[in-house]
Amino acid sequence: MNADEDRKVLAQFKDENGVLVKAPFDIPINITPGLLQSLCNALVSDDEASYEFFVGDHRIDKSLKETLEFVKSFESERLIEIQYQPQARFKVQPVTRCTSSMPGHTEAVTAVSFSPDGRHLASGSGDCTVRLWDTSKAHSNWILSIIAWLPDGKKIASGCKAGKVCIWDPVNGKQLGKSLTGHRQWITWLSWKPLHQNPEC
Repeated sequence: MNADEDRKVLAQFKDENGVLVKAPFDIPINITPGLLQSLCNALVSDDEASYEFFVGDHRIDKSLKETLEFVKSFESERLIEIQYQPQARFKVQPVTRCTSSMPGHTEAVTAVSFSPDGRHLASGSGDCTVRLWDTSKAHSNWILSIIAWLPDGKKIASGCKAGKVCIWDPVNGKQLGKSLTGHRQWITWLSWKPLHQNPEC
């Protein structure tokens, strides 16, 4: 029998902010990420969470023993702090049918927004265009998921990866004035001032 199968080390979990969780405990040095997952779920009382585990900057991929071989400061008699980092959870629902489509963009559509009255739809795409659609009929840089209608539906604003904001006329599809520049990074959010605070906006 391999001696490592019976060898144990003193360990303690800590969260992504470095806060130690519960008391230290003995674990087999050859424990796997799957067993660490079960143990961590029990300690933090979240059976559905998924985690990755690290000792220092080294991720535990196969076993704690293999990871510790890369940790120069490891001493078997010292406490091992194992950091857990939660992973994103995605629940994907299948698309069962498509009722219709509106061809026009030549790249992926990354943003859509209906006008307040529901008569028009604005879409932004990787082809660097904003398209306006009349929903009563058939229907430089990427436009991100940023499109905002003026509350009265008379203007629409879009933001892009180049850090520009453009204002559009949803009736004729033309840009109003010059592009608004100044940001050095992507535009990640747009919002108009509430109509009741500034009707002339």
